[in-house]
Amino acid sequence: MYNIREIEDIEIIDIHKIESLVFKNSYRLSTLVDMYENCRYKFIGLYIKKNLIGYIILLDSIDIYEIVKIAISPNYQGKKLGKKLLNYILENIDRNLMLEVRESNKVAISLYESLGFKKISVRKGYYGDTGEDGIVYLYEK
Repeated sequence: MYNIREIEDIEIIDIHKIESLVFKNSYRLSTLVDMYENCRYKFIGLYIKKNLIGYIILLDSIDIYEIVKIAISPNYQGKKLGKKLLNYILENIDRNLMLEVRESNKVAISLYESLGFKKISVRKGYYGDTGEDGIVYLYEK
């Protein structure tokens, strides 16, 4: 029923739509296009039939992948699809993963910890919009 694959360039508009619904401070379309055109970024999508319902953006930082963004469309949240997408990434990458999450995002923190991510540091006041701390997690292969 669900399909996971690399995102095609025309689908950046679909990412932007989800991004705008999920995040207060979403990327501009032009930023997403610039990232997509940079070979250090990988865009992986989660689909129902041909409809993009979620995505993950990875940054290849030479010896580690950084999860830049992960989002599931609001209509599909709460169905363990974020976990499905993350499991796909964990099974198909060959190096460690790092990510940062708002301290108030308890749902995401619970998901990351359930998959074996370990808290490695805190970035005090990392989020400019709220002054909230960012928690850095690492998944070791």
